[in-house]
Amino acid sequence: MILCANSIVVEISGLGKPLHRKVIPETYVQLLFEYLEAQGYNPETLLGEPWPIPDPHGLGGVDVEHWQKLLEAARHHLNDPLIGLHVGQTITARHLGILGAVLLACDHFGAVMQRFERYQRLIFDVMPATIEVRADYIELIWDIQDYQAGPLVDETGCTVIVQFCRSLIRGTDSLLEVHFIHAQPADIKPYEDYFGCPVLFEQPKPLLRFGFDMLNKPLKSPDPTLIAILDKHADQLLAKLPQVEEIVEQVRKHIAYLLHQGEPDIAQVADLLCCSRRTLQRRLMEVGTNFRNELNTVRHELARSYLLDARLQIVEIALMLGYSEHSAFTRAYKEWTGKTPQQERELQTKS
Repeated sequence: MILCANSIVVEISGLGKPLHRKVIPETYVQLLFEYLEAQGYNPETLLGEPWPIPDPHGLGGVDVEHWQKLLEAARHHLNDPLIGLHVGQTITARHLGILGAVLLACDHFGAVMQRFERYQRLIFDVMPATIEVRADYIELIWDIQDYQAGPLVDETGCTVIVQFCRSLIRGTDSLLEVHFIHAQPADIKPYEDYFGCPVLFEQPKPLLRFGFDMLNKPLKSPDPTLIAILDKHADQLLAKLPQVEEIVEQVRKHIAYLLHQGEPDIAQVADLLCCSRRTLQRRLMEVGTNFRNELNTVRHELARSYLLDARLQIVEIALMLGYSEHSAFTRAYKEWTGKTPQQERELQTKS
């Protein structure tokens, strides 16, 4: 996550996309089995399959579409259209595996959000979620461009996050809105009663919106010493998951970080990656790209995001992207899109 001027946040990690396996861990699926057992049912009989056993290395998983079918089966047998809300409220750190322990060790909610964004694939390796920070609220948004999960998966997942956060923080949360992409049910009052805020359906993206004050909310029992150990373990697990051109993702992140200081060069990025300029050039060539291509990619993606915010002047955007003058940015943007930045903004305003 990179903080920029005027409280704009642009997420860069999505530029080098990981290969999401469309799975969730067995510990998470156990949530449903335990809920059914607590309701007096035999979950293995009701669901027609054995109790899920976690992979000893933490890299197994249950197909997310199968998870949707399990939730649908439970909804049918229990005649409970709110099964997602009810199951999600029974979440514990144990169901989240190493991620649960990492989050428990944080000292404030802002750290929880950062670590959730960093390690989300360990609990929901389905589609990326990013955090955007605005002047008076923050949003956790799921990217559904490549895949859309089922309604019960979404409802359970949002409930899990909200319930777990409520169990962590001292005081009350400031949840402002919840958005779902699926059709609105006949009665939304149970949703509003649980979440304590407006719940909107048939929205462009699923998201949770919190008040900005949530970032500084302290947690009940932080353990700063433990988090260093847990971070290392979680990083090791994350590194084992399939990635798309990891070197490209790393280069793009460093470029985005350096842009506010001016136009970065390959030597600066190589230093940050603890390698020589020649080594970095070779590694980029091996995956079919070069430093100039990646610099332009990052600038293009950031420019598109910045232009959406009317508070930013074109000249400010040019400086934020490391250009020494406005005209250089205009020429580059026209090469990328065939339009000037001003023409792009005018089109956005009309649409």
